[in-house]
Amino acid sequence: MAEPYVIKMPQLSDTMTEGVLVSWEKPVGARVARGDVVATVETDKAIMDVEVFRSGYLAGPLAEAGSVIPVGGAIGYLTETAEETVSVSAPVTPAAMAPAPDTPAPAGVPTPEGYAVKMPQLSDTMTEGMLVSWEKALGEKIQRGDVVATVETDKAIMDVEVFRAGYLSGPLAAPDTVVPVGGVLAWLVKSPEMVRRDDAASVVHATTPPASPTPVLTSTVTTASVPSATAVMPAILPGAHPAARPQQGAASPFARQLAGQQGINLNSLRGTGPAGVIVAADVLAAGSHVAPMTSVRASESAVPGNGRAMTAIERAISQAMVASLSIPVFHVTVQVKPEALIRIAKAHNVSVTVAIAKAASQALSRHPLVNAAYQPADKIVERAQHDIGIAVTTEDGGLVVPVLRDVEGKGLDQLQAEWNPLLERARKRRLSPPEYTNPTFTISNMGMYGITQFDAIVTPGTAAIIAIAGNGPEGMPITITADHRVVNGAEAALFLKDLKQAIEHPDAWLGNAGPMIPAGDYDVQVLVIGAGPGGEDCARELVENGIKVAMVNNAPLPGGECLWRGCIPSKAWRAAADRIRDREHDAAMGLTLGTPKLDWVQLEQHRRGILQTRGEMALKTDQGMKIQVLEGYARFTGDHSVEISGKDARTLTFGACVIATGAPAFVPPIPGIWEALKSGAAVTSDTVWDLKQPPKRLCVIGAGAIGMEMAQMFHDFGAEVRVLEALPRPVAEMEKEVAEQLMKALAHNSPRLQVLTGVKVADVAGPAGQLEIRYQVGEEAATYACDLLLVATGKRPDTSGLNLAAAGVTLGERAAIAADATGRSNVPHIYAVGDVIGGYMLAHTAGRQGRVAAANLLGHSVRYDAAKDSGVTFTRPQCAFVGLSLEQAKTAGMDAVEVKVPLSIDAKAMMTGETDGLIKMVADKVSHRIVGVHFLADHADTLVGEAVLMVSAGLTLEQVAEAIHPHPTQTELFGEMARRLLSRLRRSAKGAG
Repeated sequence: MAEPYVIKMPQLSDTMTEGVLVSWEKPVGARVARGDVVATVETDKAIMDVEVFRSGYLAGPLAEAGSVIPVGGAIGYLTETAEETVSVSAPVTPAAMAPAPDTPAPAGVPTPEGYAVKMPQLSDTMTEGMLVSWEKALGEKIQRGDVVATVETDKAIMDVEVFRAGYLSGPLAAPDTVVPVGGVLAWLVKSPEMVRRDDAASVVHATTPPASPTPVLTSTVTTASVPSATAVMPAILPGAHPAARPQQGAASPFARQLAGQQGINLNSLRGTGPAGVIVAADVLAAGSHVAPMTSVRASESAVPGNGRAMTAIERAISQAMVASLSIPVFHVTVQVKPEALIRIAKAHNVSVTVAIAKAASQALSRHPLVNAAYQPADKIVERAQHDIGIAVTTEDGGLVVPVLRDVEGKGLDQLQAEWNPLLERARKRRLSPPEYTNPTFTISNMGMYGITQFDAIVTPGTAAIIAIAGNGPEGMPITITADHRVVNGAEAALFLKDLKQAIEHPDAWLGNAGPMIPAGDYDVQVLVIGAGPGGEDCARELVENGIKVAMVNNAPLPGGECLWRGCIPSKAWRAAADRIRDREHDAAMGLTLGTPKLDWVQLEQHRRGILQTRGEMALKTDQGMKIQVLEGYARFTGDHSVEISGKDARTLTFGACVIATGAPAFVPPIPGIWEALKSGAAVTSDTVWDLKQPPKRLCVIGAGAIGMEMAQMFHDFGAEVRVLEALPRPVAEMEKEVAEQLMKALAHNSPRLQVLTGVKVADVAGPAGQLEIRYQVGEEAATYACDLLLVATGKRPDTSGLNLAAAGVTLGERAAIAADATGRSNVPHIYAVGDVIGGYMLAHTAGRQGRVAAANLLGHSVRYDAAKDSGVTFTRPQCAFVGLSLEQAKTAGMDAVEVKVPLSIDAKAMMTGETDGLIKMVADKVSHRIVGVHFLADHADTLVGEAVLMVSAGLTLEQVAEAIHPHPTQTELFGEMARRLLSRLRRSAKGAG
C-alpha cells in the first residue's frame, strides 16, 4: 500500500500555534480533488477552510470535532484508493514535500522573450495557488508596483504585484487554474509589438481531476462511522467546473465547485461563513430550494389542497410532537390546594403560573432526574439549571412554550420581570429560538379554562411535563407525564408530593409578603456583627427599607479586612509596583525616563492616607443613614441577645441577627512557624502592613491569590522571591490554562521570582533577617535563606469568641458557619455572610451575600449564585474570572463549549507592550448563554466588568456578537469571540446533519 498523505493542521497566521477542528466537510471514503475543502478549523483569529492540493480518498483516523490540534499535527489522511481508507490505523508521517520548481514550457512551445510573471510564494506553507482574476489586460502598459492579478493561496485571496515595467503578454494562465509556486502566470515584454495573445492551458494544470468512477467503500466500513456522501456533503462529479466567483463578497473553493456542478448562481446566495463567505452548506441549501422534494413520508398520507408553509415555531412543535411518539410515558396525578401560593403571588404581584414554576424548581432540586433527559443512545443528561418552559396561547389561537431560564437561582420578582416581556413576545409569536428552545422541564396550565384534568405531551429533551387543571372542591389536579426511560413511577410520585408541599406551604421556601424579622420587644430589629463589606452592605440595605439596625465593629472605623488588611492596602502597593513595571515598556516606545526608585516611606504614607480617608467616609455614611454603629466585640448570650465588650459595652436584644465577622489568616502547623511570627521574622496577610522596609529576600508559603500578588509586588520592589506551594499548580482557584499561562508569563517577566509546586515545608528556623526555610520537593530536600517569610496559606473562620452555642448556631466544614444560599443558618432568624461561611472569600462576594440576607429578611426570595460570581488576582498580567470554567460547566451537566483568543494578536496590547495572556469565553451550546469568561491580561480588572454583565444577565452569544464595541480597545475581543464561537457552532451543527 502506498504511504498515505497526511492532512495537517495548517498555520493560518503568524501567531497561530494550535487550532480547533470545527467540522469535517467530507466523510471518510469520499473522493477528494485538488483544491477541495475537507474541513474547517478555528484559529486565533477566525474560522477558516482547510483545502488540500492533492487528489485521493479521505481516510481516518480523523481528528474529532472540537479537538485542539497543534500546528502541523495530523487531522486526517488521503489514500490513493477507496479500499485503503479502512486500513489506516495510526498516524503516518510522510516525507516533506518540496515546493514545485518553475513550470517549463512544454516541448514544441517556444519560450516567449521577456520577463516571466511567476506564482509568488506568499506564505511559508504555500506550495501552489489558484489564479483568481487578471487585473490588467493583454497588451496593457505595466508600471513598477502594479497589481496584475489576484491569486488564492492556502490562506486568502492576495494581489500579485510586479516590480518591473513592460507590457502584459501571453501565454496567460487561465482563471481558476492551479499554478505551483514559481510557475509562470504571464510575461512582460518590452514593446506592444511583442505581446502574444494566447493562453497557457498547456503550461498550467487545471483544478478538475481526471474522470474516475465514484469510489465505493468496502463493507468493513460501518455506516455508523462513515456518513453518506450524498447526505452530508456530495463529492464533486468528474468534469465539473467551478462556478464564477460572486460579484460581491467571496465563496470558498468547494462552494464554487458545488455551485458549478449544480448550476447555481453564487450571486443569488447569502453566505453564512465568516465575514459572509459563501460556504458549501449555502450551496446545498440553495440546491434544495431549486429542486424541492415533493414526496411525503411513507407513514403519512398525502393531503389534498393548497397548504401554507409552517412558521418556524410551528415546524419546531410539529417535529417535536412526531418525535415524542417514540417516548414511553406514564401519568400520575395529585390534588393540590393552591390558595396559600395564590396569596403569596398576589402579594408579590406575580402570576400564579410563575409562582408554580418557582415551586416546581424547589421540587426539582430534590428530584434532579425529573429535570434530566434521555439522550440517544442510552444516556441520561443531568442538568443543574432549571430552565422551565411554560405553555402560552398566542393571539391567533396557537400554542408556544417560552422558557424561563435559571429559575432555581432567581426570586419571584426577578422571574416575573423576565416573564412579562417574554409573555408579550410569545403571544405575538415574536420569540427568538433561544427563548423557546431546550427547556429542562415544562408546565402546561389550563386551569383558567375550567379543565378538570388532562395529560400533557413530553417532548424530546425533557423527561417530564406537568399539566395543571382547574381548581375544584378537592383541589387543583396536577398530572405529571414522565419519560419512563429516565423517571420511574416512585420518583414521579415523590416529586409530586414535594411539589404539593411547596405549593401548599410556600412560606417554607418563599417567605411571607413582608419582613421575616420576628416581632417583639427587642432593642433593635436586626443586629449586624461585623462592619466589613458583608455587614455594612446588609445594614445599609435594611435601614433603607425602614428597619432599625445596630452594627457592632471591632475597630474604630468600619471597612473590615478589605479596607484595612486586604483589597485596598494591597492594591495601593500594586499600583506602585505597576508604575515600576510599566517602565519596562518605555524603551520600545522610544521613551527614556530613567530607572524608577522606590521611596518606601512615601508609599506607606500614601497607603495609610487612603485607608484613613475611606474609613472615615464609611463611618459618616453609616451614621448618616441612621445605623447605630457600636465599637466592641459581640458574644451571644441567647438566640436573641448579645453582650458587647469594649468601648461601647452593653447588652443588646435583637429580632434577627446577621454574622459577618470575616476570617483571619490561616497558619499551618509547620514546626517553628509560630515562633517566627512572634519574633517578626514571619508575617501573614494580616500583619505584613507593619514592615519598616521591603525585604531583599522573601519566601512565600502559599501560591494562591494573596501569595502570588505579594510575591510579584515585592519582586517589583527589588526583592528575590521564592514561592512554595503544596498543590500541583498555583492560583488553583483560577481556570487551569489561565494559571499555566501565568506561570509562563512570570518566567520571562519576573526573573527573580521562582514558584515551586508540590512542596512540603519541613520547618522554619532563625531570627528575623536570617531565616532558613527547609522544604522537600518529591524526594529532593532543599533550604532557602531569606530575610522574611510571608505565610499566605489562605484564611479560615474563627468564631470562638462569638459563643455560637448560646444561640444554637452550628458550624459546617473547616470551622465555617453553615448557611444556605439565602445566608440563613440553622437558626431561622440568624444569618451569616462573607468569609465566615467559607466559599469565595472575596469582598464583593461578602457584599452580595449581605444584600441577599437583607432581602430575605425583608421578605423577598433572593439567593446568592456562586456560578455568577467573579474575582481578580492582581498579578501582572492579572488573572480574572466570572462564572464557570468549561470543566465546571460540564460537571454541572451543561453541554458547554469555549473559545479563546491570545492577547498577542490584539492591537491595543501590541501598542502597550502587554501581549502576555489570553481571554476565554464559555457558553452553553444549546441556549448560547455565556456562562463564564476567564482572563489573563494586564487590564483584566477593567475588562472583567463587561463579562460580569454578560454572565449575570444571561446574555447570549448573539447579543454580545451584535453589540458594537469601540476600536481599538480590548473589549472588542468579546464580540470577536462571540462571533467566532457562533460560527463554529453553526458549522458543527451543519456537519452533524
